[in-house]
Amino acid sequence: MASLLFFATFAIYSLLVVFMLVWTYHDAESRGVMGWVIVIPTFMTGTLLGVILWLIFRPAPKPEPVWVRVQE
Repeated sequence: MASLLFFATFAIYSLLVVFMLVWTYHDAESRGVMGWVIVIPTFMTGTLLGVILWLIFRPAPKPEPVWVRVQE
């Protein structure tokens, strides 16, 4: 029973870590920063602390062009 509880806890924690790293990668890429440059320090600082630091110090999002269709 104890080993099943340990395995379940480890599995949930691993899924959360992967989710945070993937989200951080995609958020960095969408803001014009190379994702791996942010993911590696995020992982090395203990994922939750790294994500919090990214949320504090991340740059503003890049403006995306809005395509307008002109009717003739």
